Amino acid sequence: MSLHLNFRNIESTEAIKEHVEDKVEKLKKFVTYPMEVHVILSLEKNLQCVEITCHAEHKDFVASTKSKNLYESIDVCCHKIESQLKKEREKKKGHHTAHKLQSRHAEKLGADVRAILPHQGKSSNSKRTGTDQE
Repeated sequence: MSLHLNFRNIESTEAIKEHVEDKVEKLKKFVTYPMEVHVILSLEKNLQCVEITCHAEHKDFVASTKSKNLYESIDVCCHKIESQLKKEREKKKGHHTAHKLQSRHAEKLGADVRAILPHQGKSSNSKRTGTDQE
């Protein structure tokens, strides 16, 4: 996982960096692919703005939040990304299960039909030995 932090009109501190890293680490449990996370922390008038863009599962997940407290904005934004990743994971689980059910039903439906094989009665060894050609 790669994490990129951008600070706009805000002083970067170790406490903020550690808080963001801790929150983003929790997102790993929802994704099996490598993940790239961009976090933009900015100050607009008297509101603390956080925007998180997460590229995972071959998709982009984006969340942004504005509040008076920077740490609260980070928490809310990470929660939004987390819920998006959960929803995507559940969607994939459902899709995979649907294919399993469909193939199971296809086996049951085709069980009573005999397959037609074009060369069923012929043996490949009979031509080599010449036993059937007499």
